[in-house]
Amino acid sequence: MYWFQPGWKMSLFALVMLPTVISLGFWQLSRGAEKRSMEMDYLNQLTALPVTIDRMEAAKRFQRVRFHGQFGEEIFLVDNQVHEGRTGYWIVQVFDTTSGMRLLVNRGFIAAPRRRDELPSVSVPMGRIELVGTLWPFTGLIPVLDDDAWPAGWPKRVQRLDVARMAATVGAQALEIRLEPGQPGVETAAPFAKVLSDAKHMGYAATWFGLALVLTAGYVAFGFKNATGFSKINRHHT
Repeated sequence: MYWFQPGWKMSLFALVMLPTVISLGFWQLSRGAEKRSMEMDYLNQLTALPVTIDRMEAAKRFQRVRFHGQFGEEIFLVDNQVHEGRTGYWIVQVFDTTSGMRLLVNRGFIAAPRRRDELPSVSVPMGRIELVGTLWPFTGLIPVLDDDAWPAGWPKRVQRLDVARMAATVGAQALEIRLEPGQPGVETAAPFAKVLSDAKHMGYAATWFGLALVLTAGYVAFGFKNATGFSKINRHHT
């Protein structure tokens, strides 16, 4: 008679790995649900008229806002951006409103020079202007291999869009405002709806749940195979 005998090492491995991969699968499902919720909010705000930012009662994600003032000298160049196969930066610049607010405005993509030690030349609209942009929600920080040390002076080349850190550095509101196409000072506008798809998260979830099935099947198969081996050894000694 064959018994299920996977052994304690394989059982411990399965006990640790199976809950891990299942939890990762559910986490990806929750991320997908969050992206769908964000997409609905974006679509609801897409046709809304922009509100004056200094009269806004509370910040709502994807709300269109209008503001007056002028660009400041502080510019962050967010590295590792790609547009149509070209590498470059996002330009995030301080904007001083006529009401006294300091804002962080994402002016969009600018291509990088060929030499890594060179920074792109960024033109800045002069004088007071009116802009319309979208309040972009925080979607997490990308991982970096080492400390994202910021250089002195301006512009600063940074490795990721850390709005909270940027805001603390320049005394601005901890909000990212993405300029809409056609606005003064905008380069290639930062992407909007295409980053809200849940397809990537659904694919990751399917991968993790598939791995859980493979792990379970492998554990069961190993247990019966191992029991068969023990049974043959016992008969041989008998």
